[in-house]
Amino acid sequence: MYELLTQVLLWILIGYIAWFVLKQFIPQKIYTFLGFALLVTLIVLAFFEPSQGIVSEAWSILSLPFRPLGFILICLLIEFSFDSITKGKFVRDPVFWAIVLLLVTSAPATAYWLHGEAERDATSLMKNNPVGGPAPIVLMAQDTTVPLLAPRTQIEMTESGDRIRYAAQLFAEQPGSSVIVAADRRSGISDAPRESLNESNEVRAVLTSLGVPNEAIRVANDSGTVRESAQNVGKLLKDTNTREIVLVTSALEMQRAASAFTHTLQELNGGQGVRVVPRPTDFVTIQSTGKPKRKLRFPQDVVPNERALSLTSQALQEQFISVYYFLRGWLSAVI
Repeated sequence: MYELLTQVLLWILIGYIAWFVLKQFIPQKIYTFLGFALLVTLIVLAFFEPSQGIVSEAWSILSLPFRPLGFILICLLIEFSFDSITKGKFVRDPVFWAIVLLLVTSAPATAYWLHGEAERDATSLMKNNPVGGPAPIVLMAQDTTVPLLAPRTQIEMTESGDRIRYAAQLFAEQPGSSVIVAADRRSGISDAPRESLNESNEVRAVLTSLGVPNEAIRVANDSGTVRESAQNVGKLLKDTNTREIVLVTSALEMQRAASAFTHTLQELNGGQGVRVVPRPTDFVTIQSTGKPKRKLRFPQDVVPNERALSLTSQALQEQFISVYYFLRGWLSAVI
């Protein structure tokens, strides 16, 4: 991350020096002509050779003003008074900080760095906690499917739907295990069949289609949050003498989820607690031996885009929620 920022700053400095030097010898009209010629060349290449890498990379930059985020940034830049920089008043200018915040949080480099930190921790937890034997697989299934309402004719999964497939895979690898689906009722849907309001019904249908027997699936309803999921799963396991569970959720929230489950289930199994075996999924970065292998690209990873802003928002929100869980005493000191 810091290496990339250093490279960006150096390229900006080199570009500024080159522009300043050339400006002394090349008239402004020639600069305008060269810029126009470059734009026309890229348009022609995009028309005849759309698969060229340079075309897609250039378009990711040139199309910025035509996207909502880019348009907002341009409007902020227009509103921002550059005189405040020369006069040293930019520190008190809220528009300046709004521009900085948007540029940083919407850069893919920031999003991948934040997710990479969380995913390294999740990968480390997974490697340090092997499965001891057949154990209930707790699937955090909230928001993993889309409501089966017209015009949809089949169950569709969201980006978090990988959890369902992973849970089915773990079940196949552990003969004799079971799957506990932790999900909540959907809200904000009117005139919908009752079965569509309960997401666990659709998750159960997907699991059975992936080879999990219906009798091996249990449901922990009203589990919209990690805390509620841990409490409801604890009720299901209260009289089963379960010694460990396999927890399936996103790598981003795995640290908090595993800690919350460990804390909530500590009174079960005769007061010995239940061992939580983390099995994260929904990775954004590519993990190998606990280290993200995705290479940062320039300039794509510093050009703002909406997906990066969404990923950064998710990572920051997870940090805030983790702090809240810590303050409420819902997390275990040991996982």
